[in-house]
Amino acid sequence: MVRYLTMFLMLATGSLLTGCDLIAPKTEQYLLRGQVMGTTYMVKALDARGKVDKERLYNDIKSSLDEATNIFSNWEKESELSRFNASPSTRWQDISDPFSEVMVEAMRIHHLSDGRFDVTLAPLIDLWGFGPNDDERLPGDLEVNEALKQVGQDELLEFRSQNGMQSASLRKRKGTVTINLSAIAKGYGADLIARKLESHGIENFLIEIGGDLLARGMNERGESWRVGIEKPNIEGGSVQLVVSVKDMGMATSGDYRNFVMKGGKRLSHILDPRTGRPVDHNLTSVTVLADSGMRADGLATALLVLGEKEGLAVAERENIAAYFITRNEDGYQTSSSGAFDRLMAQK
Repeated sequence: MVRYLTMFLMLATGSLLTGCDLIAPKTEQYLLRGQVMGTTYMVKALDARGKVDKERLYNDIKSSLDEATNIFSNWEKESELSRFNASPSTRWQDISDPFSEVMVEAMRIHHLSDGRFDVTLAPLIDLWGFGPNDDERLPGDLEVNEALKQVGQDELLEFRSQNGMQSASLRKRKGTVTINLSAIAKGYGADLIARKLESHGIENFLIEIGGDLLARGMNERGESWRVGIEKPNIEGGSVQLVVSVKDMGMATSGDYRNFVMKGGKRLSHILDPRTGRPVDHNLTSVTVLADSGMRADGLATALLVLGEKEGLAVAERENIAAYFITRNEDGYQTSSSGAFDRLMAQK
């Protein structure tokens, strides 16, 4: 799901996208921007050798992201995901390696979140107006209950792999089941870009896709990349907390940026598979740092659905570095997991 919650900081040297080359005297900087999966991406890469073919690098990155769109997009009718959704078959269907890789992580997050992260939410996402089929009506109880019959990752979907993530296949237990991977695919897109950069010999870079981040190595000042977690208000632009990020992904999921107005109500794009409705609690923002963009992306969504109490308990149990912002009568209150506190103490 599209998120615009993580912002780049304006630092003493200027913005994060400018600065002095302190890693090496001849370090070249590349700044690439574009669009993918209904949002934007930005890549800042530092080439200490000065030998990278920028045009080839850009084409390789674009090719990887085009591939991701052709696999995971719910808007592209011929994407692998759309074709799987359109098929009424309940037989095993072979899926590509990237599809398999994302499904493995989606299943892991589904189980550790006690089912709160669920890829079969597609009919509810469409019903509430967050999918390709935009409907401005406020759905009634009957419609929500009917859509809920098509939701249930464990009950309605089977995944198998014969050799790691190779030769994987997916099967619907009910032919009408459809899936949506938008809560994890953008983080995976950042991971794909990282692999391309590393294949070109680039070790220091920052990637952002729709608010999800992936950082490797150091910035141009020879320091960890510094980014800000935004305060959860509609206007945006103010920083709640500055964090240093190195060799990890970072994603923030919130209820205040991507929403729709229906029946005079502001409805979050984050849906609860237990109720079939947008989340409705005081937890407004969750930021997760993890070893991959995909994992951070999915976990941030899962913890937001859980709410502060359950989300923090899961974060502690699973050793997840998570930072929570909760609304109260006086404004906002923050809390964090032990893993997050330990990570910040190292910076």
